[in-house]
Amino acid sequence: MEKIHLNRALAAKKKIFLFVCATVMLAACVTKKPNEEAAIRSMCEEIAQRYPQATLQDIYKTCFQDFFGAEHLLSDTTAAHQYLKAEIEATQAQDLSAMPVYEPTGFRQRFMRVNLSLVHSGEMSEDELFARFAEAAGMNNALSDKWEEEWQTIETIALEVQPAWADSALQNELRYAASVQSPVRHSETFRQAYHPHYRIIVNQH
Repeated sequence: MEKIHLNRALAAKKKIFLFVCATVMLAACVTKKPNEEAAIRSMCEEIAQRYPQATLQDIYKTCFQDFFGAEHLLSDTTAAHQYLKAEIEATQAQDLSAMPVYEPTGFRQRFMRVNLSLVHSGEMSEDELFARFAEAAGMNNALSDKWEEEWQTIETIALEVQPAWADSALQNELRYAASVQSPVRHSETFRQAYHPHYRIIVNQH
C-alpha cells in the first residue's frame, strides 16, 4: 500500500514538474516573439529611411544574408576569390559612399556587409576580406531550416512599415524563393541608386 501511495506521489510531482517546464517554455516563446517583431520593424524602418529606393526584395536579401551567411556564394573558392579581385579593380574609381563601410545584416545582425571601399582605401587587404568572407560562408552558419516561415513574418511586418513595398508579383516571387531557400539580387532600383559592392563577414561584436 505504501508503495502505491509513493508511486502516486512521484507521478503527481512529475506532472507538476512537466507543467512548470511547459509554462516556462511558453512564457519564453511569448516574450521572444514580440521582441523579434520589434527588431524586424526597427530594421524595416531604418532601411526605408536610409534607402528610399529599396524594395521588398532588398528586405529579403538582407534578412536572407542574416539567416544563412554567405554560404550560397562560395561553392568554388578559387572562382570566388578571382571574382572579388575583379570587382575590386572594376570599382576602384567608383563612388561607393552611398552605403556605409560596415552595415549589419537583417534584424539579428549576425553578419556584416563590408563595403569594398575599405579595400580601396587600404584599411583592409583583399586577402583579409576574402578570408573573413570565407568564414561567413561556413556550412554551419545557417540559423535553422525555418527560413520560409521566418520570411512570412518579415514580409507581413515590412508591408505594415512601408505599404509602398506591396507588389503582388514580387511578393509571389519572394515567397517561392523562400520556399526553396534561394537568395536574390538587390533590386534594380537599389543597385542604380546605391551601387552595392560588398562582402559578408561574421559580425564579431
